Amino acid sequence: MAVLDTEQDQFVCDGITVVELDGEIDIATAEEAFTRITTAAADSCVVVDLSAVDFIDASGVNALVRALRAAMRTQHHLLLACPPRQLSRILDVLGLIEVLPTHADVAAAVAVHEEVGQGAAH
Repeated sequence: MAVLDTEQDQFVCDGITVVELDGEIDIATAEEAFTRITTAAADSCVVVDLSAVDFIDASGVNALVRALRAAMRTQHHLLLACPPRQLSRILDVLGLIEVLPTHADVAAAVAVHEEVGQGAAH
């Protein structure tokens, strides 16, 4: 995915933070979600736990993509855990599933990050 792929295999991982989001991520809450993710991404790689998210609209997807770009600027990875089915379908249709990796749960995302994170893209 040339639009966002920025040689994430060059990133040096210095820890991982889990950011838990819940409820609806829509035009009213997307900026708060973005801020929470990017604040964490300033200091470490991030797993976004979406297990308690009931709904996400285009502004929520945009917030995730913007957060990914912000994380990449600080050379940190961003992984998604437990995405709602709706979000997985949107990411697949938009061709973003490869640059915004999704995992079944937080433990799986952390395991992948630990396994590959010390020098490879996720």
